[in-house]
Amino acid sequence: MARTDSADQGRPAKEKKARRSTIYDVAKRVGVSAGTVSHVLNGTAPISQETQAKVWEAIRELGYTRNENARALRTSNSKIIGIVLQDIASEYYAQCTAGILQRAQEEGYAVLTLDAHFSSDVLRTGVSALVNRRVNGLIFIGGSRDRDSYEMANAAGVPIVFGDRYVPDYPCVQFNNYETVNRLVHALYRQGYREFCYYGEALSSQQNLEERFGGFRDAVRALDIPREKCEVILQSDLDSSKMKKAFDYFHQWFRNVSERPNARVILTSNDMIAQGVISASLRSGLRVPEDVAVFGFDDISIAAYSTPSISTVMQDPYLLGDRCFDMLMQRMRNPREHIENLMLEQKIVLRESVKLDRDNAVAEGLSLKES
Repeated sequence: MARTDSADQGRPAKEKKARRSTIYDVAKRVGVSAGTVSHVLNGTAPISQETQAKVWEAIRELGYTRNENARALRTSNSKIIGIVLQDIASEYYAQCTAGILQRAQEEGYAVLTLDAHFSSDVLRTGVSALVNRRVNGLIFIGGSRDRDSYEMANAAGVPIVFGDRYVPDYPCVQFNNYETVNRLVHALYRQGYREFCYYGEALSSQQNLEERFGGFRDAVRALDIPREKCEVILQSDLDSSKMKKAFDYFHQWFRNVSERPNARVILTSNDMIAQGVISASLRSGLRVPEDVAVFGFDDISIAAYSTPSISTVMQDPYLLGDRCFDMLMQRMRNPREHIENLMLEQKIVLRESVKLDRDNAVAEGLSLKES
């Protein structure tokens, strides 16, 4: 049964238009009950994807925000924040989380962490649970395709910051993934490499992976590298056991190479993958970097101690966590204040797995980590 607000009776049309939209307005627009809209907002009941999509569309069209009573409840300081990420087993994201935890402890905040395991269902349920715990704010690290979850939290009035990705209309802390990989390919070409391979995870799991691959793709196009000299391998099951799966793939791949590659370099999306590729190369009788060069990403602990050691892109996970925490505190203190997004710089770490002169790297505008 539709609800009628008697306060609207006889109100001038201009004043009606300025009235704040309610959950009942959203329900009426979609043709469902207010309870259904509430369940979509809070993730408290299984609602069809079609209905959820219609509810979120109506929320955006009507500019609906939560009611002021809910706002009053939310502003009570629980001294709890939440971190949402996809894979805490990753050394990089574990270090980022550790950085946030340290800052939170210093400021007297407890932290609840959600590891979504690249599952949209786990993500939706987990974010709903964090909202229901009345967290003061949320930091989403990495990831993509989670719009329903963060919009649900936003509609509930939870301040949100994104780390290692960009989302329009939200405060974000990013790394310059696209620019770094693009310039790296140009530097390797300047060095003399003419056969390029990109190997990494499927692009749908993380926005930063899309940016890295985009930098590679546009660089090989700009350099007019022939298609037969450029190979792209995006493996859909690389979200776990990265090193083993990379080893298995390239151990077979190198068997199918009839001749030893001429000045070939393989760029990978993280150091665990790079280590798997290097191991497969050596087991196949190839020398690294003389026969095949391998470049990693993240500069995790194994990179420096592998044999050969891994040339890689260094991005500081503690700095990312620190800046995300600062930005969330700023957002929580003053929700209406405009916050400038941050772009953090990545650095190139030159080690043994790739031949790349410092002069060629600097000439392409890359920033090098000092030894």
